[in-house]
Amino acid sequence: MLNIMPFLKLIRAPAGFTAISNILATSVIVSNGQLDWSLLYLLSASVCFYFSGMTLNDCFDYKEDLAERAFRPLPSGQISIGFAWLFGFGLMIAGLGMAFAFSQASGVIGMFLCLAIVLYNGVIKDGLLGSFCMASCRYVNWIFGASFVLMFATSKQSLSQNLSSIDYFIAVPIFFYIAGLTYLSKQETSAANKQAVWVTAFFIFCSAISSLFLAHMHFELFDWQRYIAYGIVILWSLLMLNKLRVVFADFVPENIQKLIGFMVIGVIPLDALITAMAGHYLYSLFILALLPPCRMLNKKLYVT
Repeated sequence: MLNIMPFLKLIRAPAGFTAISNILATSVIVSNGQLDWSLLYLLSASVCFYFSGMTLNDCFDYKEDLAERAFRPLPSGQISIGFAWLFGFGLMIAGLGMAFAFSQASGVIGMFLCLAIVLYNGVIKDGLLGSFCMASCRYVNWIFGASFVLMFATSKQSLSQNLSSIDYFIAVPIFFYIAGLTYLSKQETSAANKQAVWVTAFFIFCSAISSLFLAHMHFELFDWQRYIAYGIVILWSLLMLNKLRVVFADFVPENIQKLIGFMVIGVIPLDALITAMAGHYLYSLFILALLPPCRMLNKKLYVT
């Protein structure tokens, strides 16, 4: 009987909910909440892309994991490295198939997402540039969700003709957040550079400022809605900075790993926050409903 637990660990199954929340958030915002069942194509494709990225990450890191993380599915021999390569690229192809089935525009964006995934996992992983590369994966995933409004776009129509420039800006808060998360995650095993906390704090600040810009300049809100948006961004910022303060005070791998896990799952409330800022409160609650199953799975499976 096939044991699926190693595969669930390989793909970081709990974090798949964060890919879903990305697509839900951006599609709700750009369509003004006018969703239909065809969104399932983009949701399924995004999950495939995410799980593909997680699988290929372990494939590219196989030799390093043999020395430092021998308990993981590939170095422990629970899944062969050859099969993992096929599995990872198979998921990527499946995601592209569903993206093109939705629309040509979605397929093109999906190809850019695949390129970003391979670049991060195989070429640009270290340092600040690597953090930006990882952040670009999430950024493009958000734009992939925005392609929900491009269903009728053709190859003769550029993306710029169907999405306004500000639609590309709505993914900036998540870009900064993931850049900070990724930069700090490099300290998970060594805890060698305590200053990484300051860099992450700076990116959290950038994420908050860009969110406030959206609330003030882009989203069409009543004054009371705008004040609510300001309030939730400030509360979120204070929560994140307090978490970073605690880790800075006791900078050890265990505490860093806990914070990284918290921040990965924290993509869901951030997506819900941005959705609420746009005035879609019911949809933001629906996105938040992804949090409990994600946390339940995280008790048995890691997300980083």
